[in-house]
Amino acid sequence: MLENVKPSLCIIAPCFNEMETLGSSLQQLLLLLEDLGNKDLINLNSSKVMVVDDGSSDKSWAILKEHKELYPKISCLKLSRNFGHQNALLAGMFNSSEDIVITIDIDLQDDLGAIEKMINHYLLGFEIVYGVKKDRTVDGIFKKFFANCFYSILSVIGAQVIKNHADFRLISQKVISALREHKEHNLYLRGIIPMLGFQSTAVEYSLEKRMHGTPKYSYKKSIALAINGITSFSLTPLRFILVLGFVVAFFSILLTIYYLYQSIFNLNVMPGWASTVLPIYFLGSIQLISLGVISEYIGKLFLESKKRPNYIIEEFLD
Repeated sequence: MLENVKPSLCIIAPCFNEMETLGSSLQQLLLLLEDLGNKDLINLNSSKVMVVDDGSSDKSWAILKEHKELYPKISCLKLSRNFGHQNALLAGMFNSSEDIVITIDIDLQDDLGAIEKMINHYLLGFEIVYGVKKDRTVDGIFKKFFANCFYSILSVIGAQVIKNHADFRLISQKVISALREHKEHNLYLRGIIPMLGFQSTAVEYSLEKRMHGTPKYSYKKSIALAINGITSFSLTPLRFILVLGFVVAFFSILLTIYYLYQSIFNLNVMPGWASTVLPIYFLGSIQLISLGVISEYIGKLFLESKKRPNYIIEEFLD
């Protein structure tokens, strides 16, 4: 960074059916922009808040348009339908021209106080600053358990991810330019961005309790995102099937030798259903699991081959 050159900032917040929380969240984000400008950390005149409406079916877009008329520093981008959280983030990043971008969920459970620390790190020369949760008390037991399992699996298969990092991060336009080179349909930004390289660091923060409305990121969406993350960055699941096949074949040979021995040297052995039914069920389950994993990869190839757009913009108020 050059001395005395203050960067312009765009805070990008995806939104899906968040009419209950929009008013309060936008006020807090605008106050944050003003505070950062007063501290000479950003160029306030060229900074803004961008909300990406990811195909909301409630009154979210109407509320955004009302706030846009009242506050010029709010930018509103409406997608033609629900393309998903990752694509909504991508739409916001690719339609921003500010020096730095910070992505945050509109419910503002991520600590706004960490944003100032992120900008300070950027001013020191970091192109990527990750927001990492050090305290997830507000998350339920099951959510924390599955999150730990997910990060453990990613660690085992060798994927580059930041543990306890969601999509609360700062990135520069240099990083966004590199991200444009990735033409993937199945996006997992938490895995792609660490792969880009660039000098990076992390800021720890505590997750806040949601003040309005209910979470829109269901367990179903979380599981789908986890599967996408695992299968997008590693061939380990496919290789695991190969190893499992050899292991099952080895034990099947041992089992065959055992039953052959018993049938020859132990005349009192009574043939039962276990020796027939159990191997069938076991091998059948292995085959179904294998087909499921292979189908996941084939499905990704099918979607990538179509080269459909990640998002379609219906309206952009900037």
